[in-house]
Order: sequence, then C-alpha cells, then structure tokens
Amino acid sequence: MSLSIKKSKLFFLIIVIIIQKSYAQKEKITLKSVYTITKKVTDWQIETFDEMGKYRALPTQNLKHFHHRKRYKDVVWNCGVLYSGILEWNTIAKDSVYDSWLLNIGYRNGWRLDDHRSVFNADNHTVGYAYIQLFQQEKDSMIIQPLLKGFDKILETSEKEKSYWTWADALFMSPPVWASLGDLTGNLKYLSYMDKQYRLTYKHLWNAKDQLFYRDKARIKNREKNGANEYWSRGNGWVFGGLTYMLPHLPENWEGREFYITLFQQMAEALKKTQRTDGTWSMGMMGDEKDYPVKDVSGSNFFVFGLARGVNMGILDKKTYDPIIRKGWKALTSCVREDGLVGYVQGVGAAPGEAFANYTEVYGTGGFISAGAEMYKYLLND
Repeated sequence: MSLSIKKSKLFFLIIVIIIQKSYAQKEKITLKSVYTITKKVTDWQIETFDEMGKYRALPTQNLKHFHHRKRYKDVVWNCGVLYSGILEWNTIAKDSVYDSWLLNIGYRNGWRLDDHRSVFNADNHTVGYAYIQLFQQEKDSMIIQPLLKGFDKILETSEKEKSYWTWADALFMSPPVWASLGDLTGNLKYLSYMDKQYRLTYKHLWNAKDQLFYRDKARIKNREKNGANEYWSRGNGWVFGGLTYMLPHLPENWEGREFYITLFQQMAEALKKTQRTDGTWSMGMMGDEKDYPVKDVSGSNFFVFGLARGVNMGILDKKTYDPIIRKGWKALTSCVREDGLVGYVQGVGAAPGEAFANYTEVYGTGGFISAGAEMYKYLLND
C-alpha cells in the first residue's frame, strides 16, 4: 500500500472520529442544555399566553365540543397544568418574573377555582395546587381562603362512598391538591378524603396485569389493532404525573403512603416495557408503533418527569431507569421548535387522537417544563 493511500485512510479515520465526537457532544444531556431549553419553552409560553388559541390545532376528527381557537380562562385545568410546571421550574430558575406572572393571574381571578362544573369535579381543582405553593411563598391568607372554603364544603356535603373521579385524568387534577393541602395544614381529613376517592377510581380503572389505567369505564373494552388493551398515554401520563406531584406531600408515617409508592413503582415498570424506539410512548401505549406513526408528548413528558423524580426520591433504581429517562428527555427536546413551542401535543380529548409538529397546548408545555425542572435536578444528583 502506498504512503499516500495510507495517509488518506488515516485522514479519513481522523475526520470520522471528529464527527463522532462532535455528534456525541451534541447529543450529551448537560445542565446547561436542560436549563437553556426549559427556560426557552417557559418564556415562549408566557410571552404567547394571551394568544394561546393561535397555536392550538383543530384536528380533522369531529371533536368540535373540545377544540376551538379561543383563549382558555385562567383558572381551567388546561392552564393549571402550566402553572404547576412553572412553579417546578422556578425552584431552579429562582426568577421573580415567574412568581410575579403567576401571582398576577391569581389576584386578578380572586384565587378562585374553576366553577363551570360541579364543585366535586376534579378538573375544577387543578389550579389549587399552584395556589398552595404560592401561599407558602407569600403567606397571604387571601391566596388560600377560597380553596379551603371550597374543599371544606366538599368534605361536608360529599357522599363518602360515591366515586367522583371516574376518569383517569382526574387523578392528576385533584389528588395533588388534597395531598398538598393536608401537608400544609397537617390535617389528615384532606388526605383521608383523597385516599377514599383515589382508591375508588383505582378499583374501577386499574389493570393489575398490565399495570396501567384504563381512561374510563366506557373504554375498558377498547382494543388496539394488535388486540392489546387500549391504555391512553396521556390518561396514564396524568396519573403518573399526579403521583409525582403527590408523593413529596405524603407524610412518612401515614398508613396510606406505601400504597401510592407501590402504585408508582408498578406504573414505572409498565413504562419501561412500553417506551417506543424514538423515546416517546405511543398514544395507545400497548399498540404497535406502526399504528401510531405520529408521536405525542402530552403523556410522555409526565413519564419522564415522574421517572426522574422517582430516581431523585430514591424509590426507583437509577441503573434500571437512567437509559429510559435520558432517551425520553432527548425525544421530548426533539419536539421543541427553535422559538420554544413544544410540538406534537395531542389536543383535548379522552382517547388516542392527533398531534401536529407546529401546534401545542398549554398543558403540553406545562408537562415539558415539569420534566425539564426535574431533569435538571436529576443531573445535579448524577
């Protein structure tokens, strides 16, 4: 072999190594990369909050009742998910701009819960989680009084054995509020009510074999094209995200705590088995990937959030879940546009549906921000 050919091959090998190293550095998850993209997403959503409808898809399905381009009211569940995410992020950013923005929303709405449905409806409670966290910062009784009044009314008038949370999403919307209120006040009556309601939902919708939740009783008979049970990704994402928010607020010595830790670990095991090759989870979690060619992050973001927190809390094994968490986070960041819009967020619904690269929803952004905040803490503990 001539010297010139050897030199050419050596030069080519060096180029390949440089490209591989450059690619590896680009792909590496760092504190800086997590901080930068999470801040970008948060700031974009705040800047565009008042024109949120402009960025919302109108799916081709006949779901006119759910889909519109109007601005959501400040206190609806859709926005409540965002507020919780921003509060998670500000434990990292520590920027008064975020607190001021959230406080302004609370004060201009009199710190009320959504009231367009029954007081027992879990969706109405979602913003209460953010209110409690802001009260702990501000110590202004005005922030917490409407929530206390509303929840005490529920305790006084509810039928103790009636199930009010009849759909999986409800386990995100309401239980973290009851748990954090119990943590705040030290009064077990809030935990007791939450526990009774939660277990009624669990009894009806949990599949012990697959370790996932059906979305609601009407969909238990639904099947994927491959014959597997239908488990909606966002429905289970809401459950897992709700547990993730709840667990830090459950007293160490509370007798019900172990039930929720075990449930969390069981769902984590199911997530390990159902993650897609692209790092997300299909809208129908046990369906074949070919049957879900379009990805969705509105469930996946809460799976990444929860798995990262589970490791951070010491209730999930890091060696087992680290590859899943990192793969999931990379998948989520690949769905963020250059301007900070989080794409591929399935619209409002109750089952697998549609998602689009250039459209989003505030709850999808909120879930991404929660995942970003926890990923930052995850890397700090690495």
